[in-house]
Amino acid sequence: MSVSLKGRTAIVTGAAVGIGNAYAKAMAREGCNVAVIDLRPEIMDLTKDLEAHGVKAMAVVGDVSQPATVRKFVDDVIARFGGVDILINNAGQCSVSLVDDDLDKSLADYESMVGTNLRGEYLMGRAVIPQMLKQGRGGEIVNIGTDHGVTCGSPREICPHLSTCTWGDAPRPTGGGTVMDIYDASKYGTYALTFAWAKALRPHNIRVNCMCMGATDSWMIRNFFGERATPEEVATWMTAEDSAQVVVDILREGPKGRTGETINLCVGRPCKKEPEREPIYVTPESIGYDQRETVDA
Repeated sequence: MSVSLKGRTAIVTGAAVGIGNAYAKAMAREGCNVAVIDLRPEIMDLTKDLEAHGVKAMAVVGDVSQPATVRKFVDDVIARFGGVDILINNAGQCSVSLVDDDLDKSLADYESMVGTNLRGEYLMGRAVIPQMLKQGRGGEIVNIGTDHGVTCGSPREICPHLSTCTWGDAPRPTGGGTVMDIYDASKYGTYALTFAWAKALRPHNIRVNCMCMGATDSWMIRNFFGERATPEEVATWMTAEDSAQVVVDILREGPKGRTGETINLCVGRPCKKEPEREPIYVTPESIGYDQRETVDA
């Protein structure tokens, strides 16, 4: 059964360009009033596109890593629209970080990526959750993670071995490689928020899920790769619009739908809503580990 989103109020962070922009427009097409926030001044131009769908919209230039900014933004959304029903925690930063970078660059990268990707999601969630609880009508929180943590085929037991997979028969290793330690650390933290919030909020019909995004054609990935991305590689990237449709389909599940799930959107895997997965727990037996074995220190 598909639930209508019409008349709800949605917040989308990082919506000036790329994936967040597609998410915000998708919410408006579904009939949601939409509030957006981004560091980029062009976020102010988005309201006209959103309102063209016959909904109300508001935009703010702001940094989601700053508590005062988040507090005022959420308070203003509540005052303008009367509440918050959907939060899409999309705002993110991504840049190359090497293990031998000097300390000044390392600190700047940390503040940028952890500040936006993890602290920003945490602050927005903690600002919105009390309002959702007060409203007593449930709600939806969608965090944006990365496929580096839950790549297609991880855990190995659920690898579908798709013919379209760019890694062949072997599941892709987790992690973004040697140049994304801070980015991955910040995004892995979103899984912890997702699991804890989903468990605590389930009794209140507030669902919390995490979209684990693979390579998607957007400003962020093009800025990251620059001219290194070949046309062949770009052709494999997913579209922001397809990703937005998956989010819409997840939201339409309503309060009886999945919660606490990391939803894989990986290159080589169809960008569409997949059936809800049963929780999988790693046990010694599942990985062939003999508990009697010991390792010398």
